Amino acid sequence: MNKKKLFYKAIIWNIIGLFITSIISFLWFGNWIQSVSFSLILIIISIFTYVLYEIVWNKLSKKK
Repeated sequence: MNKKKLFYKAIIWNIIGLFITSIISFLWFGNWIQSVSFSLILIIISIFTYVLYEIVWNKLSKKK
């Protein structure tokens, strides 16, 4: 899979995740603004956590 296709796939996956998280958090909070805000923050944290995970994984893999 080329990098451009992989990038688009990751974007679409995050949009799907945002949608699902917003719906579930709406059921919890009962407020769309609060739910979407929570979901956006969660997606951003998730992206940075994944990048950090990849960096650590690559460093540990190179040591072996």
